[in-house]
Amino acid sequence: MNIWMLAVNVAVGSAIGGVTNELAIRMLFRPHRPWQIGRWRLPFTPGLIPRRRDDIAVQMGRLVEEHLLTKEGIKKALAQGEFEKNLTVWLGRTADHWLQDSHSVRHWLSVLYPQAFDDSGRFSPNIRQPIQQAWDNWLTGQVEAHRDKTLEQLLPETSNERIDIALEQISRLFLEKCRDYLHSPDGLQTLQQMVRGLVGGGGGMFGGLVNMFLGDEKIIGKLLPYLDEILTNPALAQKVHGVLRLETDKLLQKTVGDVADWLGSEQLASWSQIIFYKIEEEALRLEDKPVSELLAPLRKTITQALVPRVSRWMVEKLEANVEVLFEKLPIREIVTRQVEGFPIERIEEMVVGISGREFRMITVLGFILGAVIGLAQGLLAQLFS
Repeated sequence: MNIWMLAVNVAVGSAIGGVTNELAIRMLFRPHRPWQIGRWRLPFTPGLIPRRRDDIAVQMGRLVEEHLLTKEGIKKALAQGEFEKNLTVWLGRTADHWLQDSHSVRHWLSVLYPQAFDDSGRFSPNIRQPIQQAWDNWLTGQVEAHRDKTLEQLLPETSNERIDIALEQISRLFLEKCRDYLHSPDGLQTLQQMVRGLVGGGGGMFGGLVNMFLGDEKIIGKLLPYLDEILTNPALAQKVHGVLRLETDKLLQKTVGDVADWLGSEQLASWSQIIFYKIEEEALRLEDKPVSELLAPLRKTITQALVPRVSRWMVEKLEANVEVLFEKLPIREIVTRQVEGFPIERIEEMVVGISGREFRMITVLGFILGAVIGLAQGLLAQLFS
């Protein structure tokens, strides 16, 4: 038996097997582009994956849409509660960040929109005018939308009881103020003038006799206790309250349109400007305060109530609109375009990085199989020679 020939067969077979496997692996990715000799393209160029990348992109898009990112899978993931939990944690962290933010609202507005303020520190016309126009449109729309409704219909159900309590307090306060006025210097002077006008009667004989025996001070001294008794009488307070209640009921039966027509468009526009100016002044005052200070009173409500509610609401909306989202979202086309535009070099780097050890084992296996085949071939050749 010729040992050297057998060794040569083994070496040649091993080399052929290993190099063939290595070349086959390389030809999966290389060359990246076709090789041309004139108008003739060399066979097997480009490599398998570059040549079939469009087909691979289509198949991957179909795989993702039909088997990976499905409506049922999304619904199941949302229903398991883990997504809601993670969403709550993320929203909680975001809320904590804002609750601890030391920057002012003005700072963030300037960052988000540098033209938000003019040189004087007030809102720029680019912001103020659209907001004011929207405010005027909203107010006009509210008046027109409720034009045929009475004022009583616009008030809450508990407002009637509150109005009654307020009118009762106003009645008592009115009578108390009247009594205080009568005991004041101005009130005494007014009462004295009234007494002189009533009793004196322009200075006749009867008036002279009364002034002679009683005098203004005596008359007022007799009259004040009587007036005090009348003004402190609960019955009078009830009568005043009844009159105010009657007039209030008449006013509440008026429609919004009646009130708007009575006030006039100019008066409504003037009040609208005043209210908008007050709102603007309050906004300018608050915007110089830190965000953390403004949100501090709401910290517990935000972290313990608002964040879980927002998370629950978002999950419910997602669950209810999964099918609509999938119909509107072309998942297959998105995946296909992404794969088509992905650099082939990067694909090769990723695949080799993941499966490099397996590829090397395939090459080694090629060397081993080639050596075995070479050994068998050599043994057969020696046997039949």
